[in-house]
Amino acid sequence: MSIVKIDILNHADYGASFREDFEQPGISRFYSAIESVRSKNPEHTLLLDAGDNFKSWLWHENVQEGIAILKTDVYNYGNHDFDWGRENIEAASRRLLDLGVPIVCSNVIEKETGNLVKGAKPYVVFEKGGIKYGVLGLITEYTPYMVTYRYFQPYTVIDSVECARKYIPQMREEGAEVIIVLTHFPFYFTDTDESGELIEVLDQIADLKPDCMIGGHIPGDYARVYKDCIVTKGGFGGVSLPHAILYFDTETRKVVKREGEVIDVKGGDFPYDPEVDKFVERVVGPKEYYFSEVIGKADEDIPSRLDFESPMADLLADMIMEKCPSDFVYFNNTSLGRILPQGDLYRSSAMDITGFNDPLYHSVYTGRQIWDLFELVHDPDVFGNNGNISFAGFNIKMDHTQPKGHKVVYIKKPDGTDIDLNKEYTVTTSEYMSSGGNGTRAIAQSVKWQETGVRMFDLIEEYIIRHKTLRKPQLGRYLFIGKPENDNSPW
Repeated sequence: MSIVKIDILNHADYGASFREDFEQPGISRFYSAIESVRSKNPEHTLLLDAGDNFKSWLWHENVQEGIAILKTDVYNYGNHDFDWGRENIEAASRRLLDLGVPIVCSNVIEKETGNLVKGAKPYVVFEKGGIKYGVLGLITEYTPYMVTYRYFQPYTVIDSVECARKYIPQMREEGAEVIIVLTHFPFYFTDTDESGELIEVLDQIADLKPDCMIGGHIPGDYARVYKDCIVTKGGFGGVSLPHAILYFDTETRKVVKREGEVIDVKGGDFPYDPEVDKFVERVVGPKEYYFSEVIGKADEDIPSRLDFESPMADLLADMIMEKCPSDFVYFNNTSLGRILPQGDLYRSSAMDITGFNDPLYHSVYTGRQIWDLFELVHDPDVFGNNGNISFAGFNIKMDHTQPKGHKVVYIKKPDGTDIDLNKEYTVTTSEYMSSGGNGTRAIAQSVKWQETGVRMFDLIEEYIIRHKTLRKPQLGRYLFIGKPENDNSPW
């Protein structure tokens, strides 16, 4: 018996994090972390990307070059790769394919033709080091609800389990000896338990015996064997590098052992790579002023939370309200950054507050629609996928000991009087939420919206320059009894 060790390095949600900053190690050190494994086993190391990497506000045209510089073997789409619509994802796919990186995604199809996204294949089978690998691509079935409605309109998402049951046998028929399912699926875990979309799908395809299944979409590092399959997840911004390890018997042509780890890139001693540094200087250098020109300061750390009220969420809501005065401002917490650090603020600090430069839209809701919006957001099924929303203009109390649809205790105006359910109130929100993002279509798509001409990054930058010093807002506009059911928020 002869055993070959296979190293499968993978990551997700890198988001074109080429530049090193207080949160992310940058692509140069990330590359060195990859090479610390690949250089020891070059014939039997794979690097797989589980998506959410095509979009960058500052060096969008260079994203695919960065993926190729890492020597990525296979790419799978994430939901944010669709954020700018069909023309963008097709152009981005062409650039990546021209650089020699194949794209897999089997469960997003065009509504009109039934074809896959132009440039993508459902799977690839390839040989490396004398072993044949099959890599199947899957994206979360919740994608249509996490992309601005009009941008995902040409596409639909089909059943993941059906795709896996169709294509895994085909990969084996084409000679694949090691089966890898590369997904942009969320999943959740404790020390003793796993749940969420990836686990639900794996439970239904375990009989097909995939050797490795890779997730993404939400923060959290994971590398465990589950139902005889090594499952990994991690990578956000390159801070970590999930590492699945397979032991392949060259006589039986089967994987006989599976294990995994997560490499700490941010905290590890990984050097800068001179050649990758040249790429960073060429791409990032012309934008460096964005990160070095001081425009204000934060007098203390301003953090966020995805499930409850937080200083960052209230601050951003207040920024929007100041720029676009309305009775009610709201947005999804999943657009928030984790923390605005104490100290000098730069033009790039807008991206520490929110990762999305959405245009803002204006409309009118009745008091009843605002009430129903909060009931909908706190439906456990909706909340489990999205977390909370933040807002300005009202004070609200929720009771999570009550069943769904009956959680709002009150919504009060700043003067302490109750909201009038029959009255109309002016509303401002992001393009994403105005399209019904985060599962709110029943409310958002029942009214007409008008674009304000204001974008998130511009209003944040203007606010910092105007106020010079940012401070934590006083909390208390969003009171809770109990805790939301199905709270999967990673921070």
